[in-house]
Amino acid sequence: MSDIESSLADGVLRLTINREDKRNALSADVMRGLFGAVRDASTNEAVKVVLIGSAGERIFCAGADLAVMAEDSTGLEQHEGRGTLAKLVVAMRECPVPVVARVQGLCLAGGIGLATGCDVVLARESAAFGLPEVDRGLWPFMVSALLARHVSPKHAMDRMLMGDRFDAATACQMGIVSRVFPDATFDADVEEYVAKLAASPPVAVRLGKAAWITATESPSLPVALEAMQAQLSLLTTTKDAAEGIAAFFEKRQPNWTGR
Repeated sequence: MSDIESSLADGVLRLTINREDKRNALSADVMRGLFGAVRDASTNEAVKVVLIGSAGERIFCAGADLAVMAEDSTGLEQHEGRGTLAKLVVAMRECPVPVVARVQGLCLAGGIGLATGCDVVLARESAAFGLPEVDRGLWPFMVSALLARHVSPKHAMDRMLMGDRFDAATACQMGIVSRVFPDATFDADVEEYVAKLAASPPVAVRLGKAAWITATESPSLPVALEAMQAQLSLLTTTKDAAEGIAAFFEKRQPNWTGR
């Protein structure tokens, strides 16, 4: 059985970490599987949304597989293996369609890195988060690069230093989670959310995601505004933009073609 289960239906590519007995930890096989699937999705026009989840109800992802880290491998081999997570995060950022994390349970250490590497994080109300590396004599080095882009420095440092767990509402306030759904309706709420994303105008979403990443990572406001101006001008030349405006004035639902 594969560590990553994959299925595509109605524009939603579902990638499920299938290691419930290992707390859905990030082994090298898991990261390679996710990386390959996200990379392939980038060139598949049938994919409108990528939804990353995990097996079971209790744990989304417990982070890196510490058992693998303890195995008899060289420091260089372990270093290169960790680089797969970096490649995965970059692939998710570069993927032209939204990548959504479905956090149904405990999300720890590298699991927070995986989640924050996604464009959107949907969490169950009872989900819990934590960065316990310091209690293992470690530090969330790679996760910190992502936290720096989502969380205030004071909040991030507090959580990395203390290593304690915090709830989904707190994670949402910090900027790690996008939306928190009630336990009773979590599955239905996630399905409704990704279905709406899959039905959104493809060109606007693709250009919008790329533009947003440029805007948030540009070194200065003038550079960001110039890039946004160019993207807006490009979008207004598309058939979908013309269709959206026409549908508005004609008081009807638009018919998106992705062109």
